[in-house]
Amino acid sequence: MNGDRSSGVDAQFRSVWSDRLSRYADRAGQFVFGDAIGLTLWLGVVLLGALSWRVGFFITDTYPIANAVANLADGRLAMTPPDFQYSLTLGTQPGLHEYGGRFYARNYGQVVAALPFLWLLEGASVVAPPRLVLAGGWALGVVGLGRRLAARFDRRWLRLVAVAVASAWFAAAVVLATALDRSQLPLVALQLSTLAAAGVVAVSCYRLVGAFHDRRVAVAAGVALALATPVGFWATIPKRHVLVTALVFWSVFAFARSRQLDGRASYVAHGLAYGALGLVAWVHAFEGFFLTAALFAVDFLTEPRKSRRRLAVVGGIFVLSVLPMAVTNVLINGNPLRPPRLLPNVGPESVELAPTDGAKAGDGDAASGTAGGDADADPTGGDETQRTLLDELFGLLSPLFALSTLAETVLAQLVFIGNYAVAAVSDGVAAAGEHERLWEIFVRRGNSASLSGINDYETIDLSVVESTPIVGTLLALPAVAAVHIRRHGVALSRLGPRRQTDLLVASYAVVLTLVYLPRLPLFSQLTVRYLLPAIALASYCPFRLPAVREAISGAPRTIAGVYAGTILVGPALAAVVLGVLDPALGEAIQFHALFGLCVAAVAAVLVVGRTVAPDRVSPRSVAIGMAVAGGATTVYLSLASVEYFAYGPFAFDVVGLIARLVPIL
Repeated sequence: MNGDRSSGVDAQFRSVWSDRLSRYADRAGQFVFGDAIGLTLWLGVVLLGALSWRVGFFITDTYPIANAVANLADGRLAMTPPDFQYSLTLGTQPGLHEYGGRFYARNYGQVVAALPFLWLLEGASVVAPPRLVLAGGWALGVVGLGRRLAARFDRRWLRLVAVAVASAWFAAAVVLATALDRSQLPLVALQLSTLAAAGVVAVSCYRLVGAFHDRRVAVAAGVALALATPVGFWATIPKRHVLVTALVFWSVFAFARSRQLDGRASYVAHGLAYGALGLVAWVHAFEGFFLTAALFAVDFLTEPRKSRRRLAVVGGIFVLSVLPMAVTNVLINGNPLRPPRLLPNVGPESVELAPTDGAKAGDGDAASGTAGGDADADPTGGDETQRTLLDELFGLLSPLFALSTLAETVLAQLVFIGNYAVAAVSDGVAAAGEHERLWEIFVRRGNSASLSGINDYETIDLSVVESTPIVGTLLALPAVAAVHIRRHGVALSRLGPRRQTDLLVASYAVVLTLVYLPRLPLFSQLTVRYLLPAIALASYCPFRLPAVREAISGAPRTIAGVYAGTILVGPALAAVVLGVLDPALGEAIQFHALFGLCVAAVAAVLVVGRTVAPDRVSPRSVAIGMAVAGGATTVYLSLASVEYFAYGPFAFDVVGLIARLVPIL
């Protein structure tokens, strides 16, 4: 009897804990994805992005980051040349910094984000080879996606199709599998982290648009951010840009929710808007600084009066979010406000957003150790008792002297950062007046005379509009703004949550563009990668235009059908045309650039026409223009990853086999 009672208690205990863990998991899922559609969207974006995944180094900046992931997983923050698993000579690793004879990477927020993926891969690779682990993970994802789609649309056959596709995929992976060395797992984990971040960008945009508009528009916006912008291009290229974009969108969404909610929930959401930027600073300190300043300005203008409780919650969350950055900086160089980017650069001169003479800033050498003069001298000429008393007094005051020195160092660093920020914004404003520079960055890059001799004479760089035609629809913004001002006037104090969020989006996009303008255009910018967060924010804006929302809500089948037809037929047509022309790499990419400009112009004209003369332009016409514009980017992304840039083997051998069957270049 006692044994039965004991087993019953154990079963009840396990049931209670299982229910509790299930509730926690549901809350965590709701916090990240919002609802079942958000999770489905994230899963779909990750699975599609993984199809173009190559395991390799596309840009040399990735070498020190991947080395940092491998070393941090082994418990080493500092690196020496023997610790470089992915070895290059010291002088050819952009982003490698030196301090005290040791070497450090940067973007440590990105490095830490990759560690859970590395541990998961290492654990799974004990059971199966890494290549089959990746194939099995993709197959399981397809099964999960099929189940969710079947439940959503009440179509059981979708689940059966997903199981069939997953089974065939894994069987082909077993037959075609090639070796993937375990030493590559840190790089694979880094790529997985940015791929997951690309899914978060889509989900955050979906939730942001869904907070103000209907779900159909929200889903379209989420899909567009992932597949119709350069976010998809950089999803598996482990630069920091996608991760920063995800955190920026999370900040905007949290800000919007803080303006919609009341009470404690509003306080927490408000704090998370700042907290996301604290994590941005862990990835890139200066981007985090400028974004936080923009958020603070918009916050103060739209809601200048705040309760003490709200300020306490917001301040507490923000302090916690910058704590990882401060701890990392202290462990590296002892200064919480001195990121690795301000340490001496080992590689070639950087074009990053950081001072070039930052290695000398904030050291505090001139102010430290000089206040007391000669420690052995006796300025009073007194006896031994007087010297003993003075020694004891200085011993008691030494902690105060140490705090004073630390405060002086931190203050000097703040002054240095403030001066640099003012100079960066001033340079950006000056660069904004250079029309040729703006034309090359935003409109047409391929015919620039400055490209001669760069990238082996291949014109592989695209402008903002060439790489993201849907932003061309923003030409309708002046007309929309004029109508709104005529009806409602302008008053920041009367802005609702939607308009306040629009102001924050504009502020983020403007400040990120301004601080990078003096550094652009540059070689190998590809899709203007330094402006990726700004481009993503700009790509959200069309879904705030009434003409676009009417097209999505009024003609959903048209926009879905035309987009699907574009991405299915477009690669085939491009393969035929370019196969006949036999172009060089730059010529093939400029073909996409010119096509992107054309469809951007058409979409812009249609949206402006619908805004100014709604009786003459139907929502169906706008839907067609938007679908072709978005599809043009998706076609370029698919061909760029599969055909144009072969920097490593595909993560999935099946995709590599298909790519070999479709030669273009």
